[in-house]
Amino acid sequence: MNVYRSILALLASLSADPAEIDREQPRAAAAVAAAYATFAPDVAPTPPPAPAACGCAGKCANGIYKPDGRIEMKCEPNCPCGCRKPR
Repeated sequence: MNVYRSILALLASLSADPAEIDREQPRAAAAVAAAYATFAPDVAPTPPPAPAACGCAGKCANGIYKPDGRIEMKCEPNCPCGCRKPR
C-alpha cells in the first residue's frame, strides 16, 4: 500500500500547475509570519532609567550645600552632579 501512495503522490505532483506552485511558497511564508506575530508578546521596550536626582540639585560649593538656606549639609560621596569629584 505504501508504494501505491508514493506513485499516486508523484503523479499528483506532476499534474499540478507550475504557476500555482510558484505562488504557494510566498503564501506559506506569509502564513508562517502571521502565526509567529500572533504569539509574539505585546510588550513595549522599557525606557532607560532616569538619571538619579542629585540631593544638592547642583547648588553646592566644594561638596557643601544649604537645602533650606541656613543649615549646611555635605553632599553624598557619589553625588551624580559630580560636585565631590576631584578637579
